[in-house]
Amino acid sequence: MKMSNFTLAVAAMMAAGGACAQSYTLKVGGAYIAPRATSSDLSGLLPTHNPSVPLSPAPSGLQLEVMPKAALVFSIARSLDEHWEAEVLLGIPPKHDVKLRVNNPSLKAAAAVYATYPTYNAAVYGSGAAGLQAYASAQGAAHINAYDGKVVSTLTQFAPTAFLNYRFGNAKATFRPYLGVGVNYTKVKPNVNATGTEFYSDGKVKATVSDSFGLAFQMGASYQITPQWLLNAAWATAAVRNDIVIRTEGTPGSEQRGFYRFHPSIFMLTAGYKF
Repeated sequence: MKMSNFTLAVAAMMAAGGACAQSYTLKVGGAYIAPRATSSDLSGLLPTHNPSVPLSPAPSGLQLEVMPKAALVFSIARSLDEHWEAEVLLGIPPKHDVKLRVNNPSLKAAAAVYATYPTYNAAVYGSGAAGLQAYASAQGAAHINAYDGKVVSTLTQFAPTAFLNYRFGNAKATFRPYLGVGVNYTKVKPNVNATGTEFYSDGKVKATVSDSFGLAFQMGASYQITPQWLLNAAWATAAVRNDIVIRTEGTPGSEQRGFYRFHPSIFMLTAGYKF
């Protein structure tokens, strides 16, 4: 589904309603976004900084976790009749921290050995070429493990969502719960920070994240203070999948891939004005 089709669908919803008595409601407020998104294991090749073997397979258990964030949100809704309304939810694009997670017990064990024996010890790592290889592996494991839980990037997300809501009760009710279903478009801009660049130590790091369309759902309730002003509380979620590609410029062929499956919980508290 292209963005132009998405825009047309939203416009059609907002224009619907014919000769019914419509009203608009503008809502502005805050949201707490819990992404509930940890990537799949990153697969591919990592730079080793060893000229004889410049690349090695990324170990299993390397993942990226998107952290929660507060944001400013706003929406515009148009009533279609006494119960149905079309709503477009927007917001100031939040910037989420992204942490590296190392979920690999073997790698952690090797890092612990290296922490105890940071210099080559034939009695620990073995002798000859095999021992040197084991030492190099432990050294690499220690480097990766040192970044476990650190913020290595940020993700700025633009996620407009169109809902068709059903509002319970009658138009004059003070308290009106509602349910909504719709479609979400998510565009993500990643930015690898200095810590992420240090992790690779391989020149500039470029990360790309694909766009996503998915179903969305919300539930909430409004409380009418005056005929024009209201308070609104809602929870929303969406099905979002984004593919990740990470490359470094220092070593040709250095690339890792993975994907996110977002099922965010978005808690919103807004004030609204009806006109």
